[in-house]
Amino acid sequence: MSRFRLLLFGLTLLALPTHSLFAQAVPAPGPSAQFTLNARTAVEDVVVMDKNGRAVPGLRKEDFQILENGKPQAITFFEPNFAATAAPSAPPALLPPDTFTNVPAVPPNNVTNVLLLDALNTRTTERMYAQVRMVKYLAALPPNLRIGVFTLDKEKFHMLWGLNQDSSALRAVIAKFTARHSRSSSPSSAAQQQAEQQELIETADALKQTAKNTNDTRLGESADTLQRFLKYGTGVMDEYGNFFTTMNALEALAHYLAGIPGRKNLFWLAGSFPHQFKSQAGFDWYREARDKLTEAGVSVYPIDANGVDVDTGGVQNITSISASSARFEATENWAEDTGGKAYHENDIQQEIAAAADHGSRYYTLAYDPTDRKEEGRERKVEVKVLSGDYKVFYRKSYFEQTQKESAKAAAAPAKNPLIALMGRGMPDVSEIPYRLKIAPSATQPAAGTPRAGENAQLGGKLTRYRIGFQLQASGLSLLPDPDGVRRKSLEVMLVVYSQDAKPLNWESRNINLVIKPEQWARASAEGVSFHFEIDAPPGDVYLHTGVYDSSSSKVGTLEIPLSAVTVAQE
Repeated sequence: MSRFRLLLFGLTLLALPTHSLFAQAVPAPGPSAQFTLNARTAVEDVVVMDKNGRAVPGLRKEDFQILENGKPQAITFFEPNFAATAAPSAPPALLPPDTFTNVPAVPPNNVTNVLLLDALNTRTTERMYAQVRMVKYLAALPPNLRIGVFTLDKEKFHMLWGLNQDSSALRAVIAKFTARHSRSSSPSSAAQQQAEQQELIETADALKQTAKNTNDTRLGESADTLQRFLKYGTGVMDEYGNFFTTMNALEALAHYLAGIPGRKNLFWLAGSFPHQFKSQAGFDWYREARDKLTEAGVSVYPIDANGVDVDTGGVQNITSISASSARFEATENWAEDTGGKAYHENDIQQEIAAAADHGSRYYTLAYDPTDRKEEGRERKVEVKVLSGDYKVFYRKSYFEQTQKESAKAAAAPAKNPLIALMGRGMPDVSEIPYRLKIAPSATQPAAGTPRAGENAQLGGKLTRYRIGFQLQASGLSLLPDPDGVRRKSLEVMLVVYSQDAKPLNWESRNINLVIKPEQWARASAEGVSFHFEIDAPPGDVYLHTGVYDSSSSKVGTLEIPLSAVTVAQE
Protein backbone atom coordinates (compact mmCIF):
# COMPACT_ATOMS: atom_id res chain seq x y z
CA MET A 1 0.00 0.00 0.00
CA SER A 2 1.32 3.44 -0.86
CA ARG A 3 2.17 5.66 2.07
CA PHE A 4 0.60 8.67 3.79
CA ARG A 5 -3.01 7.66 4.29
CA LEU A 6 -3.28 6.89 0.61
CA LEU A 7 -6.67 5.92 -0.73
CA LEU A 8 -6.37 2.76 -2.83
CA PHE A 9 -9.06 1.72 -5.23
CA GLY A 10 -8.53 -1.89 -6.35
CA LEU A 11 -10.20 -4.34 -8.68
CA THR A 12 -9.17 -7.94 -7.98
CA LEU A 13 -10.29 -10.90 -10.07
CA LEU A 14 -9.95 -14.25 -8.27
CA ALA A 15 -10.23 -17.64 -9.98
CA LEU A 16 -11.69 -19.94 -7.30
CA PRO A 17 -13.79 -23.11 -7.44
CA THR A 18 -17.53 -22.77 -6.83
CA HIS A 19 -18.96 -23.47 -3.35
CA SER A 20 -22.24 -22.52 -1.70
CA LEU A 21 -22.40 -19.09 -0.04
CA PHE A 22 -23.50 -20.65 3.25
CA ALA A 23 -21.27 -23.74 3.04
CA GLN A 24 -19.04 -24.87 5.88
CA ALA A 25 -15.50 -23.48 5.83
CA VAL A 26 -13.30 -25.29 3.31
CA PRO A 27 -9.55 -25.27 2.64
CA ALA A 28 -8.40 -22.64 0.16
CA PRO A 29 -6.79 -23.66 -3.13
CA GLY A 30 -3.35 -22.66 -4.30
CA PRO A 31 -2.36 -19.09 -5.23
CA SER A 32 -4.94 -17.28 -7.36
CA ALA A 33 -4.30 -15.11 -10.38
CA GLN A 34 -4.82 -11.47 -9.48
CA PHE A 35 -5.12 -8.25 -11.44
CA THR A 36 -5.15 -5.04 -9.43
CA LEU A 37 -5.70 -1.43 -10.53
CA ASN A 38 -4.47 1.23 -8.09
CA ALA A 39 -4.94 4.99 -7.99
CA ARG A 40 -3.30 7.15 -5.35
CA THR A 41 -4.74 10.11 -3.46
CA ALA A 42 -3.05 11.90 -0.53
CA VAL A 43 -5.31 13.16 2.27
CA GLU A 44 -4.57 15.92 4.79
CA ASP A 45 -6.53 16.86 7.91
CA VAL A 46 -5.69 20.54 8.55
CA VAL A 47 -6.23 22.42 11.81
CA VAL A 48 -6.19 26.22 11.43
CA MET A 49 -5.79 28.37 14.57
CA ASP A 50 -5.79 32.14 14.97
CA LYS A 51 -3.26 34.08 17.08
CA ASN A 52 -5.36 33.46 20.20
CA GLY A 53 -5.37 29.69 19.69
CA ARG A 54 -8.97 29.46 18.49
CA ALA A 55 -10.09 27.31 15.56
CA VAL A 56 -10.87 29.29 12.39
CA PRO A 57 -14.16 28.32 10.69
CA GLY A 58 -15.57 29.47 7.36
CA LEU A 59 -12.55 28.90 5.12
CA ARG A 60 -13.11 27.72 1.54
CA LYS A 61 -11.12 25.47 -0.77
CA GLU A 62 -9.72 28.48 -2.63
CA ASP A 63 -8.30 29.83 0.65
CA PHE A 64 -5.82 26.91 0.77
CA GLN A 65 -2.74 26.01 -1.23
CA ILE A 66 -0.91 22.66 -1.09
CA LEU A 67 2.66 22.17 -2.23
CA GLU A 68 4.52 18.87 -2.43
CA ASN A 69 8.30 19.18 -2.62
CA GLY A 70 7.71 22.82 -3.48
CA LYS A 71 5.35 22.11 -6.42
CA PRO A 72 1.69 23.26 -6.28
CA GLN A 73 -0.92 20.51 -6.20
CA ALA A 74 -4.56 20.70 -7.28
CA ILE A 75 -6.98 20.18 -4.39
CA THR A 76 -9.43 17.50 -5.52
CA PHE A 77 -11.51 17.22 -2.32
CA PHE A 78 -12.39 19.74 0.40
CA GLU A 79 -14.59 19.31 3.49
CA PRO A 80 -14.86 21.43 6.66
CA ASN A 81 -15.45 19.46 9.88
CA PHE A 82 -16.72 21.98 12.40
CA ALA A 83 -19.42 20.41 14.58
CA ALA A 84 -19.84 22.75 17.55
CA THR A 85 -19.72 19.88 20.02
CA ALA A 86 -19.38 16.17 19.67
CA ALA A 87 -22.79 14.56 19.39
CA PRO A 88 -23.56 11.97 22.05
CA SER A 89 -23.03 8.42 20.89
CA ALA A 90 -26.28 6.76 19.91
CA PRO A 91 -27.22 3.82 22.12
CA PRO A 92 -26.14 0.55 20.51
CA ALA A 93 -28.82 -1.31 18.60
CA LEU A 94 -30.39 -4.14 20.57
CA LEU A 95 -28.99 -7.50 19.47
CA PRO A 96 -30.66 -10.89 19.78
CA PRO A 97 -29.61 -13.02 22.79
CA ASP A 98 -26.05 -14.38 22.64
CA THR A 99 -25.29 -12.16 19.64
CA PHE A 100 -22.28 -9.81 19.64
CA THR A 101 -20.75 -7.37 17.16
CA ASN A 102 -17.44 -5.61 16.53
CA VAL A 103 -19.22 -2.58 15.04
CA PRO A 104 -18.49 0.43 17.31
CA ALA A 105 -21.55 2.27 18.61
CA VAL A 106 -20.28 5.68 17.53
CA PRO A 107 -21.84 8.25 15.19
CA PRO A 108 -20.21 8.66 11.77
CA ASN A 109 -18.12 11.66 10.67
CA ASN A 110 -17.13 12.68 14.18
CA VAL A 111 -13.84 13.01 16.00
CA THR A 112 -12.64 9.98 17.94
CA ASN A 113 -10.19 10.50 20.81
CA VAL A 114 -7.85 7.85 22.20
CA LEU A 115 -5.58 8.13 25.23
CA LEU A 116 -2.48 5.91 25.47
CA LEU A 117 -0.94 5.58 28.95
CA ASP A 118 2.59 4.46 28.13
CA ALA A 119 4.45 2.98 31.10
CA LEU A 120 6.91 1.20 28.82
CA ASN A 121 8.58 4.47 27.82
CA THR A 122 8.18 6.21 31.20
CA ARG A 123 10.40 6.07 34.28
CA THR A 124 8.73 4.80 37.45
CA THR A 125 8.49 8.15 39.25
CA GLU A 126 7.10 9.92 36.20
CA ARG A 127 4.62 7.10 35.65
CA MET A 128 3.23 7.33 39.18
CA TYR A 129 2.69 11.07 38.76
CA ALA A 130 1.08 10.61 35.36
CA GLN A 131 -1.23 7.89 36.69
CA VAL A 132 -2.62 10.10 39.44
CA ARG A 133 -3.23 12.98 37.08
CA MET A 134 -4.77 10.70 34.51
CA VAL A 135 -7.19 9.11 36.94
CA LYS A 136 -8.36 12.54 38.05
CA TYR A 137 -8.96 13.49 34.43
CA LEU A 138 -11.01 10.36 33.77
CA ALA A 139 -13.34 11.30 36.61
CA ALA A 140 -14.02 14.69 34.99
CA LEU A 141 -14.35 13.68 31.33
CA PRO A 142 -16.94 15.75 29.46
CA PRO A 143 -20.05 13.61 28.98
CA ASN A 144 -20.03 13.94 25.18
CA LEU A 145 -16.30 13.34 24.66
CA ARG A 146 -15.87 10.06 22.82
CA ILE A 147 -12.61 8.56 24.12
CA GLY A 148 -11.00 5.16 24.51
CA VAL A 149 -8.16 4.54 26.96
CA PHE A 150 -5.30 2.10 26.35
CA THR A 151 -2.22 1.12 28.33
CA LEU A 152 1.22 -0.03 27.24
CA ASP A 153 3.60 -1.71 29.69
CA LYS A 154 6.42 -4.23 29.57
CA GLU A 155 3.91 -7.08 29.21
CA LYS A 156 1.41 -5.92 26.59
CA PHE A 157 -0.72 -3.31 24.89
CA HIS A 158 -4.18 -3.42 26.44
CA MET A 159 -7.53 -1.62 26.35
CA LEU A 160 -8.55 -0.04 29.67
CA TRP A 161 -11.72 1.63 28.49
CA GLY A 162 -13.36 0.92 25.13
CA LEU A 163 -15.12 3.49 22.98
CA ASN A 164 -18.38 1.59 23.45
CA GLN A 165 -18.01 1.15 27.20
CA ASP A 166 -20.44 2.81 29.59
CA SER A 167 -18.24 4.94 31.80
CA SER A 168 -20.72 5.69 34.59
CA ALA A 169 -19.52 2.99 37.01
CA LEU A 170 -15.88 3.77 36.26
CA ARG A 171 -16.41 7.49 36.87
CA ALA A 172 -18.29 6.90 40.11
CA VAL A 173 -15.50 4.84 41.68
CA ILE A 174 -12.73 7.17 40.47
CA ALA A 175 -14.64 10.20 41.74
CA LYS A 176 -14.27 8.85 45.29
CA PHE A 177 -10.50 8.78 44.82
CA THR A 178 -10.46 12.25 43.26
CA ALA A 179 -12.47 13.72 46.14
CA ARG A 180 -9.67 12.81 48.55
CA HIS A 181 -7.09 14.84 46.60
CA SER A 182 -7.01 18.42 45.48
CA ARG A 183 -7.06 18.74 41.71
CA SER A 184 -4.35 21.38 41.86
CA SER A 185 -2.03 19.52 44.19
CA SER A 186 0.93 17.56 42.85
CA PRO A 187 2.92 15.05 44.90
CA SER A 188 6.45 16.39 45.32
CA SER A 189 8.18 13.29 46.67
CA ALA A 190 8.48 9.65 45.76
CA ALA A 191 6.83 8.68 49.06
CA GLN A 192 3.78 10.80 48.32
CA GLN A 193 3.53 9.41 44.81
CA GLN A 194 3.76 5.84 46.09
CA ALA A 195 1.00 6.55 48.61
CA GLU A 196 -1.31 7.82 45.89
CA GLN A 197 -0.36 4.90 43.66
CA GLN A 198 -1.43 2.52 46.44
CA GLU A 199 -4.77 4.33 46.59
CA LEU A 200 -5.11 3.80 42.85
CA ILE A 201 -4.61 0.09 43.37
CA GLU A 202 -7.35 0.17 45.99
CA THR A 203 -9.51 2.05 43.46
CA ALA A 204 -8.98 -0.80 41.00
CA ASP A 205 -10.00 -3.26 43.73
CA ALA A 206 -13.20 -1.25 44.23
CA LEU A 207 -13.83 -1.36 40.49
CA LYS A 208 -13.48 -5.15 40.51
CA GLN A 209 -15.98 -5.42 43.35
CA THR A 210 -18.43 -3.15 41.51
CA ALA A 211 -18.01 -5.29 38.38
CA LYS A 212 -18.69 -8.44 40.39
CA ASN A 213 -21.77 -6.98 42.04
CA THR A 214 -23.23 -5.81 38.71
CA ASN A 215 -22.02 -8.79 36.66
CA ASP A 216 -20.23 -6.33 34.34
CA THR A 217 -17.46 -8.37 32.70
CA ARG A 218 -16.08 -5.43 30.70
CA LEU A 219 -15.75 -3.27 33.83
CA GLY A 220 -13.93 -6.14 35.53
CA GLU A 221 -11.49 -6.25 32.62
CA SER A 222 -10.94 -2.50 33.00
CA ALA A 223 -10.09 -3.03 36.67
CA ASP A 224 -7.63 -5.81 35.78
CA THR A 225 -5.99 -3.60 33.17
CA LEU A 226 -5.68 -0.70 35.60
CA GLN A 227 -4.02 -2.96 38.18
CA ARG A 228 -1.61 -4.32 35.57
CA PHE A 229 -0.67 -0.83 34.46
CA LEU A 230 0.01 0.23 38.06
CA LYS A 231 2.25 -2.76 38.75
CA TYR A 232 4.33 -3.04 35.58
CA GLY A 233 6.67 -0.54 34.00
CA THR A 234 10.09 -0.53 32.39
CA GLY A 235 13.27 -2.24 33.54
CA VAL A 236 13.05 -5.68 31.92
CA MET A 237 13.28 -4.97 28.22
CA ASP A 238 16.15 -3.08 26.61
CA GLU A 239 15.85 0.04 24.48
CA TYR A 240 15.70 -2.00 21.27
CA GLY A 241 12.93 -4.21 22.64
CA ASN A 242 10.97 -1.22 23.95
CA PHE A 243 11.15 0.46 20.53
CA PHE A 244 9.94 -2.67 18.71
CA THR A 245 7.10 -3.24 21.21
CA THR A 246 6.00 0.39 20.95
CA MET A 247 5.88 0.36 17.15
CA ASN A 248 3.84 -2.87 17.19
CA ALA A 249 1.40 -1.33 19.67
CA LEU A 250 0.94 1.75 17.47
CA GLU A 251 0.25 -0.47 14.45
CA ALA A 252 -2.34 -2.44 16.44
CA LEU A 253 -3.97 0.81 17.53
CA ALA A 254 -4.07 2.00 13.91
CA HIS A 255 -5.91 -1.19 12.90
CA TYR A 256 -8.37 -0.68 15.76
CA LEU A 257 -9.14 2.88 14.65
CA ALA A 258 -9.12 2.29 10.89
CA GLY A 259 -12.70 1.01 10.89
CA ILE A 260 -14.04 4.20 12.49
CA PRO A 261 -14.84 7.10 10.12
CA GLY A 262 -13.54 10.61 10.67
CA ARG A 263 -10.48 12.05 12.35
CA LYS A 264 -8.78 10.28 15.27
CA ASN A 265 -6.68 12.07 17.88
CA LEU A 266 -4.15 9.99 19.82
CA PHE A 267 -3.15 11.55 23.16
CA TRP A 268 0.09 9.71 23.93
CA LEU A 269 1.18 10.17 27.54
CA ALA A 270 4.79 9.04 28.11
CA GLY A 271 8.14 10.08 29.55
CA SER A 272 9.90 9.68 26.19
CA PHE A 273 8.85 9.11 22.61
CA PRO A 274 10.96 6.67 20.53
CA HIS A 275 12.35 8.41 17.47
CA GLN A 276 16.07 7.60 17.37
CA PHE A 277 17.02 5.17 14.62
CA LYS A 278 20.21 3.24 15.30
CA SER A 279 19.64 0.87 12.39
CA GLN A 280 17.80 0.67 9.10
CA ALA A 281 15.44 -1.84 10.70
CA GLY A 282 14.53 0.72 13.39
CA PHE A 283 13.84 3.35 10.75
CA ASP A 284 11.68 0.90 8.79
CA TRP A 285 9.66 0.04 11.93
CA TYR A 286 9.05 3.72 12.57
CA ARG A 287 7.97 4.32 8.98
CA GLU A 288 5.58 1.38 9.07
CA ALA A 289 3.96 2.46 12.35
CA ARG A 290 3.69 6.10 11.30
CA ASP A 291 2.25 5.18 7.92
CA LYS A 292 -0.36 2.89 9.50
CA LEU A 293 -1.43 5.73 11.80
CA THR A 294 -1.71 8.26 8.98
CA GLU A 295 -3.57 5.81 6.71
CA ALA A 296 -6.08 5.36 9.56
CA GLY A 297 -6.45 9.15 9.91
CA VAL A 298 -4.69 9.36 13.30
CA SER A 299 -2.98 12.55 14.48
CA VAL A 300 -0.59 12.13 17.43
CA TYR A 301 -0.62 14.51 20.40
CA PRO A 302 2.45 13.63 22.53
CA ILE A 303 2.05 14.72 26.16
CA ASP A 304 5.27 14.70 28.14
CA ALA A 305 4.90 12.96 31.52
CA ASN A 306 8.04 14.59 32.91
CA GLY A 307 6.14 17.28 34.76
CA VAL A 308 7.72 16.39 38.11
CA ASP A 309 11.39 15.68 38.68
CA VAL A 310 11.50 14.17 42.17
CA ASP A 311 15.18 13.32 41.91
CA THR A 312 16.06 17.01 42.15
CA GLY A 313 13.73 17.57 45.07
CA GLY A 314 10.97 19.61 43.52
CA VAL A 315 8.69 20.47 40.68
CA GLN A 316 10.35 21.70 37.50
CA ASN A 317 8.96 22.51 34.10
CA ILE A 318 10.33 20.00 31.65
CA THR A 319 10.59 22.67 28.97
CA SER A 320 13.21 24.55 31.00
CA ILE A 321 15.43 21.51 31.60
CA SER A 322 15.26 19.59 28.34
CA ALA A 323 14.11 21.89 25.57
CA SER A 324 17.23 21.15 23.54
CA SER A 325 17.32 17.42 24.28
CA ALA A 326 16.74 14.61 21.80
CA ARG A 327 13.67 13.63 23.80
CA PHE A 328 12.10 17.06 23.31
CA GLU A 329 12.88 16.91 19.61
CA ALA A 330 11.36 13.43 19.30
CA THR A 331 8.16 14.66 20.96
CA GLU A 332 7.86 17.48 18.45
CA ASN A 333 8.67 15.16 15.54
CA TRP A 334 5.84 12.75 16.34
CA ALA A 335 3.36 15.65 16.38
CA GLU A 336 4.73 17.25 13.22
CA ASP A 337 4.88 13.96 11.31
CA THR A 338 1.21 13.19 11.97
CA GLY A 339 -0.49 16.60 12.15
CA GLY A 340 -0.93 16.81 15.93
CA LYS A 341 0.57 19.08 18.58
CA ALA A 342 3.10 18.36 21.35
CA TYR A 343 2.64 19.40 24.99
CA HIS A 344 5.45 19.85 27.56
CA GLU A 345 3.81 21.71 30.44
CA ASN A 346 3.06 20.67 34.03
CA ASP A 347 -0.68 20.02 33.92
CA ILE A 348 -1.54 16.75 32.21
CA GLN A 349 -5.27 17.15 32.79
CA GLN A 350 -5.33 20.57 31.15
CA GLU A 351 -3.08 19.41 28.32
CA ILE A 352 -5.35 16.52 27.38
CA ALA A 353 -8.35 18.84 27.43
CA ALA A 354 -6.47 21.31 25.22
CA ALA A 355 -5.44 18.54 22.83
CA ALA A 356 -9.04 17.30 22.58
CA ASP A 357 -10.18 20.82 21.74
CA HIS A 358 -7.34 21.34 19.24
CA GLY A 359 -8.19 18.23 17.22
CA SER A 360 -11.98 18.66 17.22
CA ARG A 361 -12.35 21.17 14.35
CA TYR A 362 -10.45 20.78 11.10
CA TYR A 363 -10.54 20.79 7.30
CA THR A 364 -10.02 17.70 5.14
CA LEU A 365 -8.14 18.27 1.86
CA ALA A 366 -7.08 15.72 -0.75
CA TYR A 367 -4.90 15.86 -3.86
CA ASP A 368 -3.42 13.53 -6.49
CA PRO A 369 0.38 14.00 -6.44
CA THR A 370 1.74 15.10 -9.82
CA ASP A 371 4.92 13.09 -9.22
CA ARG A 372 3.94 9.45 -9.78
CA LYS A 373 7.37 7.89 -9.18
CA GLU A 374 7.84 5.68 -6.10
CA GLU A 375 11.52 5.54 -5.14
CA GLY A 376 11.44 5.57 -1.33
CA ARG A 377 11.89 9.33 -1.01
CA GLU A 378 10.47 11.48 1.76
CA ARG A 379 8.03 13.96 0.26
CA LYS A 380 7.66 17.32 1.99
CA VAL A 381 4.16 18.77 2.17
CA GLU A 382 3.29 22.41 2.81
CA VAL A 383 -0.26 23.64 3.40
CA LYS A 384 -0.84 27.40 3.30
CA VAL A 385 -3.80 29.63 4.07
CA LEU A 386 -3.46 32.37 1.49
CA SER A 387 -4.72 35.21 3.69
CA GLY A 388 -4.81 35.88 7.42
CA ASP A 389 -2.40 35.44 10.33
CA TYR A 390 -2.98 31.78 11.13
CA LYS A 391 -1.03 28.81 12.45
CA VAL A 392 -1.63 25.62 10.48
CA PHE A 393 -1.20 22.04 11.78
CA TYR A 394 -0.99 19.14 9.32
CA ARG A 395 1.22 16.20 8.34
CA LYS A 396 4.33 17.76 6.88
CA SER A 397 5.84 14.76 5.11
CA TYR A 398 5.32 11.19 4.00
CA PHE A 399 7.45 8.40 2.55
CA GLU A 400 7.05 6.78 -0.82
CA GLN A 401 7.54 3.10 -1.27
CA THR A 402 10.97 2.15 -2.56
CA GLN A 403 11.22 0.35 -5.89
CA LYS A 404 12.11 -2.79 -3.94
CA GLU A 405 9.06 -2.38 -1.69
CA SER A 406 6.81 -1.79 -4.70
CA ALA A 407 8.13 -4.88 -6.47
CA LYS A 408 7.82 -6.96 -3.32
CA ALA A 409 4.27 -5.75 -2.73
CA ALA A 410 3.33 -6.60 -6.30
CA ALA A 411 4.92 -10.06 -6.18
CA ALA A 412 3.93 -11.18 -2.68
CA PRO A 413 0.63 -11.31 -0.81
CA ALA A 414 -0.05 -8.54 1.69
CA LYS A 415 1.37 -8.88 5.19
CA ASN A 416 -1.10 -10.70 7.42
CA PRO A 417 -1.76 -8.49 10.46
CA LEU A 418 -4.30 -10.85 12.03
CA ILE A 419 -1.97 -12.79 14.33
CA ALA A 420 -0.72 -9.63 16.06
CA LEU A 421 -4.33 -8.58 16.75
CA MET A 422 -5.48 -11.94 18.15
CA GLY A 423 -3.82 -11.65 21.58
CA ARG A 424 -5.95 -11.80 24.72
CA GLY A 425 -7.31 -8.36 25.54
CA MET A 426 -6.43 -6.74 22.22
CA PRO A 427 -9.03 -4.17 21.11
CA ASP A 428 -11.74 -5.15 18.66
CA VAL A 429 -11.13 -4.09 15.05
CA SER A 430 -14.02 -3.24 12.72
CA GLU A 431 -12.37 -2.84 9.30
CA ILE A 432 -14.44 -5.95 8.45
CA PRO A 433 -17.71 -5.56 10.41
CA TYR A 434 -19.45 -8.70 11.59
CA ARG A 435 -21.74 -10.29 14.18
CA LEU A 436 -21.27 -13.48 16.15
CA LYS A 437 -24.03 -15.80 17.33
CA ILE A 438 -22.56 -18.00 20.09
CA ALA A 439 -24.36 -20.92 21.71
CA PRO A 440 -23.55 -24.42 22.97
CA SER A 441 -23.86 -26.94 20.15
CA ALA A 442 -26.97 -29.07 20.09
CA THR A 443 -24.82 -32.19 20.43
CA GLN A 444 -22.08 -32.13 23.03
CA PRO A 445 -18.94 -34.32 22.59
CA ALA A 446 -18.74 -37.56 24.52
CA ALA A 447 -15.64 -38.36 26.58
CA GLY A 448 -12.75 -39.59 24.44
CA THR A 449 -14.13 -38.26 21.14
CA PRO A 450 -12.09 -35.90 18.91
CA ARG A 451 -12.05 -32.28 19.98
CA ALA A 452 -13.32 -29.31 18.00
CA GLY A 453 -10.22 -27.19 17.67
CA GLU A 454 -6.55 -27.77 17.00
CA ASN A 455 -5.32 -28.32 20.59
CA ALA A 456 -5.21 -32.12 20.74
CA GLN A 457 -4.01 -31.95 24.38
CA LEU A 458 -7.16 -30.21 25.59
CA GLY A 459 -8.89 -32.40 28.17
CA GLY A 460 -11.27 -32.39 31.10
CA LYS A 461 -14.83 -31.16 31.10
CA LEU A 462 -15.56 -29.19 27.94
CA THR A 463 -18.42 -27.36 26.26
CA ARG A 464 -18.65 -27.32 22.48
CA TYR A 465 -19.79 -23.95 21.11
CA ARG A 466 -21.25 -23.21 17.72
CA ILE A 467 -19.88 -19.89 16.44
CA GLY A 468 -21.99 -18.35 13.69
CA PHE A 469 -20.36 -15.52 11.71
CA GLN A 470 -22.41 -12.94 9.86
CA LEU A 471 -20.19 -10.55 7.87
CA GLN A 472 -21.49 -7.31 6.41
CA ALA A 473 -21.18 -7.69 2.65
CA SER A 474 -20.38 -3.97 2.35
CA GLY A 475 -17.14 -4.49 4.27
CA LEU A 476 -15.74 -7.12 1.90
CA SER A 477 -15.39 -5.25 -1.44
CA LEU A 478 -17.23 -8.04 -3.24
CA LEU A 479 -16.87 -6.99 -6.86
CA PRO A 480 -18.44 -9.21 -9.53
CA ASP A 481 -16.45 -11.20 -12.05
CA PRO A 482 -17.49 -11.00 -15.74
CA ASP A 483 -19.91 -13.86 -15.10
CA GLY A 484 -21.54 -11.89 -12.26
CA VAL A 485 -20.23 -14.19 -9.53
CA ARG A 486 -18.60 -12.51 -6.51
CA ARG A 487 -15.67 -14.39 -4.99
CA LYS A 488 -13.59 -13.78 -1.89
CA SER A 489 -10.97 -15.75 0.05
CA LEU A 490 -10.82 -15.11 3.80
CA GLU A 491 -8.72 -16.34 6.69
CA VAL A 492 -10.70 -16.98 9.88
CA MET A 493 -9.16 -17.61 13.33
CA LEU A 494 -10.60 -18.50 16.73
CA VAL A 495 -8.61 -18.66 19.99
CA VAL A 496 -9.95 -19.57 23.44
CA TYR A 497 -7.97 -17.88 26.23
CA SER A 498 -7.81 -18.20 29.99
CA GLN A 499 -8.07 -15.09 32.16
CA ASP A 500 -4.25 -14.95 32.35
CA ALA A 501 -3.97 -14.96 28.53
CA LYS A 502 -2.95 -18.62 28.12
CA PRO A 503 -4.22 -20.10 24.80
CA LEU A 504 -6.44 -23.08 25.62
CA ASN A 505 -7.75 -24.01 22.17
CA TRP A 506 -7.62 -22.58 18.66
CA GLU A 507 -8.80 -23.02 15.10
CA SER A 508 -7.59 -21.41 11.86
CA ARG A 509 -8.99 -21.98 8.36
CA ASN A 510 -9.13 -20.38 4.95
CA ILE A 511 -12.61 -20.18 3.46
CA ASN A 512 -13.80 -19.30 -0.03
CA LEU A 513 -16.96 -17.28 -0.56
CA VAL A 514 -18.72 -17.68 -3.90
CA ILE A 515 -21.86 -15.58 -4.28
CA LYS A 516 -23.95 -16.14 -7.38
CA PRO A 517 -25.94 -13.25 -8.89
CA GLU A 518 -29.22 -14.64 -7.58
CA GLN A 519 -27.75 -14.79 -4.04
CA TRP A 520 -26.40 -11.24 -3.97
CA ALA A 521 -29.58 -9.48 -2.83
CA ARG A 522 -29.85 -11.81 0.16
CA ALA A 523 -26.15 -11.46 1.02
CA SER A 524 -26.38 -7.66 0.82
CA ALA A 525 -29.36 -7.55 3.16
CA GLU A 526 -28.55 -10.34 5.63
CA GLY A 527 -24.76 -10.60 5.45
CA VAL A 528 -22.40 -13.42 4.51
CA SER A 529 -22.77 -16.34 6.93
CA PHE A 530 -20.69 -19.36 7.93
CA HIS A 531 -20.02 -21.18 11.19
CA PHE A 532 -17.35 -22.97 13.23
CA GLU A 533 -17.37 -25.20 16.28
CA ILE A 534 -14.79 -25.09 19.06
CA ASP A 535 -14.44 -26.72 22.50
CA ALA A 536 -13.74 -24.66 25.63
CA PRO A 537 -13.29 -25.55 29.30
CA PRO A 538 -15.53 -24.03 32.00
CA GLY A 539 -14.56 -20.97 34.02
CA ASP A 540 -13.44 -17.46 33.17
CA VAL A 541 -12.45 -18.03 29.52
CA TYR A 542 -12.56 -15.76 26.48
CA LEU A 543 -13.19 -16.40 22.79
CA HIS A 544 -11.18 -14.18 20.43
CA THR A 545 -12.26 -14.30 16.77
CA GLY A 546 -10.70 -12.73 13.69
CA VAL A 547 -11.27 -12.41 9.93
CA TYR A 548 -8.61 -11.30 7.41
CA ASP A 549 -9.09 -10.35 3.75
CA SER A 550 -5.69 -10.52 2.05
CA SER A 551 -6.94 -8.82 -1.14
CA SER A 552 -7.69 -5.60 0.77
CA SER A 553 -5.50 -6.12 3.90
CA LYS A 554 -8.62 -5.47 6.00
CA VAL A 555 -9.12 -7.11 9.38
CA GLY A 556 -12.04 -7.66 11.73
CA THR A 557 -11.68 -9.01 15.28
CA LEU A 558 -13.97 -9.50 18.27
CA GLU A 559 -13.34 -10.89 21.76
CA ILE A 560 -16.20 -12.22 23.89
CA PRO A 561 -16.16 -13.60 27.45
CA LEU A 562 -17.88 -16.96 27.16
CA SER A 563 -19.35 -16.34 30.60
CA ALA A 564 -21.58 -13.73 28.92
CA VAL A 565 -23.12 -16.51 26.82
CA THR A 566 -23.67 -18.70 29.88
CA VAL A 567 -25.28 -15.85 31.84
CA ALA A 568 -27.61 -15.01 28.93
CA GLN A 569 -28.83 -18.60 28.76
CA GLU A 570 -29.35 -18.95 32.48
